[in-house]
Amino acid sequence: MLKMILIFFEIGFISFGGGWASLGVIKQLILENGLLTEKALQSAISISQMTPGPVAVNLATYIGYLKYGFLGAFFNTIFLIIPAIIYYIVAKNLLRKFNINKKRLIKSLRMGTIILISMTLLSVLKPVIINRSLISLLIAAYAFILFMKTKLDPIYIILSSALMGLIIAIL
Repeated sequence: MLKMILIFFEIGFISFGGGWASLGVIKQLILENGLLTEKALQSAISISQMTPGPVAVNLATYIGYLKYGFLGAFFNTIFLIIPAIIYYIVAKNLLRKFNINKKRLIKSLRMGTIILISMTLLSVLKPVIINRSLISLLIAAYAFILFMKTKLDPIYIILSSALMGLIIAIL
């Protein structure tokens, strides 16, 4: 259990920019350390995205629970968020000490987040493209377009995409 907890501490320590930006790092560390198979990880990511809360926290909790029950879920979640608390305290003190412009700092960090999200998107789409799952790609495009062009609540977009995927799987 200690190895798993330390992996999620590392994820919390090196991930920046939220769920999508972190997924590439999470995927790499989980697969490299044999915590889950590729297929099990994809399922865990799907479940984590559909449940309320940050994806990385949901994923840490879910994987911890799968591996070690309540204690695994608890410690994974705690050790994932500890680095964020440390970063917050350090950043707050540095901003105050050096009088750094917060808006310029956030603007600078945004580019790194965009790069991380792009890398994650490529790693998520790679299996879809390799498996030539055009239908999955079309459903994802449909969901993206609905999200960007309409004011529909994201839960309806997620549910309709899941329903379309279920119908396709049954056929």
